[in-house]
Amino acid sequence: MIIDTHVHVVADDHARYPLQPSVATNPWYETHPCSGPALRALMAEAGVDAAVLVQGVGAYGYDNTYTLDAAAAAPGAFTPVVCTDRQVADPVAEVRALVDAGARGYRWFCVHDDPRVTEPRALWDALAALGVPVVVTILPDGLDAFASVAAAYPSIAFALDHCAFVDLARGVPDALGALARFPNVFLKVSTHALHTAAAGGDPADAVAALAAGFEGRLMWGSDWSQTHHAPYPDIVEEGRRAAAKLTDPDRAAYLTGTALTIWPELRPK
Repeated sequence: MIIDTHVHVVADDHARYPLQPSVATNPWYETHPCSGPALRALMAEAGVDAAVLVQGVGAYGYDNTYTLDAAAAAPGAFTPVVCTDRQVADPVAEVRALVDAGARGYRWFCVHDDPRVTEPRALWDALAALGVPVVVTILPDGLDAFASVAAAYPSIAFALDHCAFVDLARGVPDALGALARFPNVFLKVSTHALHTAAAGGDPADAVAALAAGFEGRLMWGSDWSQTHHAPYPDIVEEGRRAAAKLTDPDRAAYLTGTALTIWPELRPK
């Protein structure tokens, strides 16, 4: 079994689900859109069994409608992670409503209009009370602040997006490695992370070093279709090859087990 822990879906029906571009990245949502049904077909071709649908802020901003609807249309195959504007008057109420609507994770997104990692504290408290995992999307300069959050909320399962965009070409940076002391911190080793590691040699060496430091708490994610340098099956194969130097238990965790720890609803019935 293989689980892709980082994909973004874009609806074919723009009238029902209008695009709301909000981040100055490549217009992947126009050049390489991928709907939920299209993703399932690609997954079947590539041997991927399930996926975590992460709100594509670049495509839809904070409108999580399609992410939730696509996941609801394929329970067991998909689970949704939502994202909201943390600067609204009552961010807690909005997140509670989304969890009630089916959200199975929250994306704390810090590379757009709100770089704060530690605030609003009330939202962190609410997420801990709700018991949902949190996907943290930060840049390397946010790692120290994130460490304080991980220490303050040991009950939250954190998935650190793209390994915080660190440069893995020369090994594991100290600020990232320091997070290994938190058993509730899991690394999302995305295609982006693998490509930074490839600049310094075989990505499998970097993945093995991360697995050793974090006691196997890794998960693979494609970042499809924001990442689209190759067809989806080829990107999946990149992820498989990067596990070549892992022990059997760590390989199983990287491809499947860690995702099931955080999103058990993807476990086969």
